[in-house]
Amino acid sequence: MNQDESLIDDSISPDRVSLTDAAKVAFVTSALFLVLYGGASYVTSLKTDVSTWYYQWERWIPFVPIMIVPYMSIDLFFVAAPFLCRDRKELKVLALRFSAVVIAAATCFLLFPLQLAVERPIASGFFGDIYNWFTAMDRPYNLCPSMHIALRTVLAVHFDKHSPNRITRVASHFWFFLIGCSTLLLYQHHVIDVVGGFVLAVLVMYFIDGRTWKTPHTGGRRFAIGYAILAIGFALPVIFVPSFSWLMLWPAVACAIVATGYGWLGPSVYRREAGQISWPAKLVLGPVLAAQWLSWKYYARQSAMIDHVADGVWIGRHLAEAEASNIVGKKVSAVIDVCNAFDEPASLNGITRLELPILDLTAPSQSQLDQAVDFISQHHHTGVLVHCKAGYSRSVAIVAAWLIQTERTTSADEAFDMIRTARPAVVIRPEIRRLFQSS
Repeated sequence: MNQDESLIDDSISPDRVSLTDAAKVAFVTSALFLVLYGGASYVTSLKTDVSTWYYQWERWIPFVPIMIVPYMSIDLFFVAAPFLCRDRKELKVLALRFSAVVIAAATCFLLFPLQLAVERPIASGFFGDIYNWFTAMDRPYNLCPSMHIALRTVLAVHFDKHSPNRITRVASHFWFFLIGCSTLLLYQHHVIDVVGGFVLAVLVMYFIDGRTWKTPHTGGRRFAIGYAILAIGFALPVIFVPSFSWLMLWPAVACAIVATGYGWLGPSVYRREAGQISWPAKLVLGPVLAAQWLSWKYYARQSAMIDHVADGVWIGRHLAEAEASNIVGKKVSAVIDVCNAFDEPASLNGITRLELPILDLTAPSQSQLDQAVDFISQHHHTGVLVHCKAGYSRSVAIVAAWLIQTERTTSADEAFDMIRTARPAVVIRPEIRRLFQSS
């Protein structure tokens, strides 16, 4: 196929976004916004018991009429965003994110209505006239979570992805920063509304990212129960002392999501791809990831980075970048990564690698073992590192499978003994033993 034919085929690719497709998404999401936002505001205006949520220090926030420009500019970004999508999958994700933000925020407006605690001023000047015209139509309801902030956050990520160079990327982030500030400097929202809008956007981007959610995993039911109990424990204070304990919802949600991973969805709850956890996942699962990091620091103090088992196969823990850079090209040229709760260091991410997501304290599946053995057999002559968080359990199962299938050992117990000789602190968990008894 010549170059001209390639261009023609690309132009008619069924995955490409047509102007019609983009226009449909822009129209439907805009209509959804107008109907739900306006409807929620109207319903709330009929109530007489609408409360407020603000802090006294917010009265020191200045009023800046010129901020009406970035505030209203979000409408242009909202309509333009679908036309930047490169393929139908990205367009679908964007449409779902817009719709989820609007529906979730409108639901909150109806269930927990709030109103501004301050009177909107009558502004003067050119920008003041625009502000007065706008506020005459927009009622002071629909506050928490701020739909403006949620959509602004989704849009900021979208436009960053499509910025052609560093200059436009910096300019884009600066303008979206102004859009965010405008909600406070125009007395459109209180601080808690802004926080709520950002949280809503992060949750939407975490749950709607175009990746698969259900991934295979082995065992983990008791850990699902354990994380579920933790989630309930974190959530209970919110019920009894809501005034100051609502922040406990963060670890509660994180534990509940991880419990769902162990019980049903598998390691996909970490939204990790190509060795990196998505930044929305890092925020949503922050408390769990912090606990995993502390656990790793504990193990890192009492175990070696890596240990050689046999014939160029190394077993080890998760490595910091400085540690990884010292072994790549010197001891290993390939890696099997079974971590979920950590970003793979750049040095390891840049070499030949096999990513096998396996939940902590569980066993790999037979299919994962077969993939790992094939990978090791292809690359062990130049050095292969098999690592998990501590290098104690999941990585042990993979190395043991390679030792057995390549007849370097004659039994699982012999393989475990060989690995324990190289790395004395390894833990042969019951699920690992059962895996080899059934194979």
